[in-house]
This record gives sequence, structure tokens and C-alpha cells, in this order.
Amino acid sequence: PGITKEQRVGVESLMKKAFANLTGDLAGSYFPLTGMNEAVRQQLVDDHFLFVSGDRNLIAAGMERDWPEGRGIFHNKDKTFLTWVNEEDQLRIISMQSGGDVKAVFDRLARGIKAVGDSVKAESGRDFMLDAKYGYVHSCPTNLGTGMRAS
Repeated sequence: PGITKEQRVGVESLMKKAFANLTGDLAGSYFPLTGMNEAVRQQLVDDHFLFVSGDRNLIAAGMERDWPEGRGIFHNKDKTFLTWVNEEDQLRIISMQSGGDVKAVFDRLARGIKAVGDSVKAESGRDFMLDAKYGYVHSCPTNLGTGMRAS
């Protein structure tokens, strides 16, 4: 929540470059919320992929400052690998698909996290924030550690 507008825009800029380096089934397109085409926005809403403003807890925590500046969503062609940029955390990396093939979902997630992390490192020289005791650091304390959720 302490991120400034300039830092948020910087994260988005870095991620646009990092996403462009993804290949194979992880490759896709980035859609910034600022200036988003209405047809694209509606399709992302219909697909239940797009996050929206208005969550009172995020507002109270200051996480919706400068909405929608510096925020967006990336997804692969099949819409099975997504990354939200600057929603609650700076990144929320998601793998999903219909059916019960949990192994395929987890495999894609693991490959995606590595690919995004490697691409960010190549573009910026920085790694994801990892604490030896607490794991990966997130804005939301419920995501502390691995940051993984299954639903």
C-alpha cells in the first residue's frame, strides 16, 4: 500500500517489457486499465478475469490511489495463465483451467512464476522479494509465504 504512483507506473512499465519475453504457451498480451478499449474491458469482465475498483478494504488501505493508473492484466492466448499488475500486490500470477487437472495447472504456474521472475531479473536486475524466514513478501498478510492459493 505504500507504493507511490511513480513506482506503480514503473512496475507496470517493467512488466510490459517482461511479458514481451514470455514464449510458448505462456506468451500473450498485456492490457493496461488506463485507456482500455470498452469491448476488451467487457470481455475480461465476462471472463471473470478483470479486477475492478471499489473494494472498501483496498480503499481504506490506500491501495486504490490513482486508480486505474499503472494497473493492468496480462493473459496468454488460451487465458490459462494470467498476471494482474498492481491490483493488491504488485503482481498476482494465476494459472487456471477448466476440469480437474491440478498437475497441469500447477506445472504451468511453476513455469510461469519462473519465466516471469527470470524476465524481470533480465530486464531490471531484481528478484522477487523473498525473506528467509517469512517467504515471499506481499501487500496482503494472508499471502505471506508462498503466496499460493487454490480455489
